[in-house]
Amino acid sequence: MSLQSIDRSRPTARPGSSRSRGGASRILVIGGAVLLLLAGGTWGIYSFATSNQPAGESQSTLETHLVTEASFNISTTCNGELEARRQIEVRSKLDNSSTIAWIIAEGTSVKKDEVLIRLNADDLETRRIEAELQVENAKAAFAKAETELSIQERANSADIQAAQVKLDLAALALDQWDKGDKKQKQEDNKQAIAKAVAEHERLQEKYEKSITLEKEGFVSTDELKRDKLAYDEAVRELEKARLAQEIYDTYQILMDGTQKRSDVEQATSELDRTKQQAEIELKSKETARNTSRRQLDVQEQKLAKLVEAIANATLVAPADGLVVYSSSMERNRWGGDNDGPLQIGRQVYPNQLLIVLPDTTEMVASVRIHESLQSRVKVGQKATVKIDAAGGRAFDATVASIGILAESGGMRDPNLREYTVKLSVDSEAASLKPAMRCEAEIVMGQVENATTVPIQAVFNDGMMRYVYIPTDNKFVRRPVKIGRMSERFAEVAAGVKNGERVLLREPTAGEILDQPWDPEQLALAGYKRNEDGSIVRV
Repeated sequence: MSLQSIDRSRPTARPGSSRSRGGASRILVIGGAVLLLLAGGTWGIYSFATSNQPAGESQSTLETHLVTEASFNISTTCNGELEARRQIEVRSKLDNSSTIAWIIAEGTSVKKDEVLIRLNADDLETRRIEAELQVENAKAAFAKAETELSIQERANSADIQAAQVKLDLAALALDQWDKGDKKQKQEDNKQAIAKAVAEHERLQEKYEKSITLEKEGFVSTDELKRDKLAYDEAVRELEKARLAQEIYDTYQILMDGTQKRSDVEQATSELDRTKQQAEIELKSKETARNTSRRQLDVQEQKLAKLVEAIANATLVAPADGLVVYSSSMERNRWGGDNDGPLQIGRQVYPNQLLIVLPDTTEMVASVRIHESLQSRVKVGQKATVKIDAAGGRAFDATVASIGILAESGGMRDPNLREYTVKLSVDSEAASLKPAMRCEAEIVMGQVENATTVPIQAVFNDGMMRYVYIPTDNKFVRRPVKIGRMSERFAEVAAGVKNGERVLLREPTAGEILDQPWDPEQLALAGYKRNEDGSIVRV
């Protein structure tokens, strides 16, 4: 790797030349003394403005430079390639791997909805047919479950209605007995007793009369006996009626009431059991119906996904664009593609990027800068992008974004760390295409109206910087305070004035005027001698 640090169009120090002061080497100034490396080439950290000598000057004048006020840019040069600001990625939408059955030619300009790729979907078609059969079976099972649920609902309604009728009849029977039958029976018993009492009294009176008449001879003994028998029968009937009333009031009325109320309670329990059983059966049938409905939904979803997958096997253009294979992008970016170019029969994986449709109406240059410059490059800074494929034409550009994380240099330089910078290119879109190589110069700052010398005029001795000033056909060293620098120019904050001349090369030993450092000049440039005589910065 080489280091760009000086303007090659200017005279440079001769190889092997020496100094009068300890043989100090000539300084290679590169903006803060930062060495920046870029894969595949050499790059410097500052761009530069030009300075021309008037034609016809002498060789001596050509070897010196007139110190003047000038302005120059501080910039960095980097390399990369063009990208579309907006691009649509076309990826495989299949959940499983497949192969390419047909693909459009790369570089084709396509319209929206135009077919780009057809993936092999034979397996999906087979699965779709099987899924359709499963859907039909699930529909039949669901229809059966619906019918069984409807039958159960009607059966539940009939059972509950029958139980309710039974309860209503039992309640009516209880009410009828309590308000009718019971009272009627009690009244009948009273009537029977009253009738028996009356008959008893009548026959008793007749019998007593018959006894008197039999004594007087008016009735026979046999007739008296018949009246006695009738009277005894009346006594028994009266006792029987009274016993019947006692039995009914003491026992039968309780038995009948208990039985009637028991019938109502049993009918009520039967109605509750019928309702509970109906609810259980209904829930069972509803569960079966809901399960079959979910199974049908699952099968329909599977079928819908297969139908969608079959449709997704044909990839169309979401918008107008230029067809670029993903394999070409990987090959351009990383230098290779292990699977080879996209072609019929190539394996395709889920969500794999297949085609990119860049919008070439707006292009950006994707370039990489050394990590040491990341903090100095800002969004909005101006830049120039040179594109060899466009006839070496240079386009104005602006920094649009800076990568968040540094990227490794990979196998070419594992220790290299670079950031990706996107530059918006002001260009006629029709003349540019993605992946064109480019060289960009990013302007990170500007020095305005400063005392300026060419960078090859600045030398160093340790930490001290100095220039050579012509004096009586010789050159004397003068310390200077250097400010900002580019690849070609350095800002001199102190040490020389406008109108003076500085030497643009390293003089030979015989050309140097040997004299000690002037303390005032050292102090003006920001240096001093310490206790051991070494020169240090103030």
